[in-house]
Amino acid sequence: MNSATFRSVLLITGMCALGACSQGEMSPPEEAEFLRQSEELTARFQSELQMELSTALSEVGHVGAIGVCQSAAAAIGERLSEGSGLAVSRIARRNRNAGNGISPDLKPLYSELEASPMQDGSPRSVHGTVGERLVYLRAIPMLEQPCSTCHGSNIDPALSEVISQSYPDDRAVGFEPGELRGAFLVEQSTER
Repeated sequence: MNSATFRSVLLITGMCALGACSQGEMSPPEEAEFLRQSEELTARFQSELQMELSTALSEVGHVGAIGVCQSAAAAIGERLSEGSGLAVSRIARRNRNAGNGISPDLKPLYSELEASPMQDGSPRSVHGTVGERLVYLRAIPMLEQPCSTCHGSNIDPALSEVISQSYPDDRAVGFEPGELRGAFLVEQSTER
């Protein structure tokens, strides 16, 4: 162990001994592990959802694939949550599913992503402690294809009709490529 690492371990140990690691706070190693898990979970979520959507698009077309997004995203989030012990979902300010809205306490972090959804050519992520939980948000930027077909400004009228029937209060249209379409959300309680 080098001297810088040794000093970090001593500092963390001293902080915990003084009560800084008491209920409601996570140690730096715990927070680092949460971030590592969050990055892994959101990458898996995106990969699995894209695979299911691509399969549906090739098998049943855009109209048929609407149901896949509706059911598959929630199922993937639930499966990843159960497997990890963390809460994994998607949220959006302009959401298609009313259950995926942004709670008031997450709006400041979400606004950070809206201001700059990409960083160094990749979706940007932000994290912080919100109330009694550690949260991680990873941007879902609007892609030209296949996203613009259902979420863009020029949606085929027949497809738009099916979307309206499936999502009567849909607000997830009119996006331009590169805009923040939504975010993956991972949450962990800081209570012990």
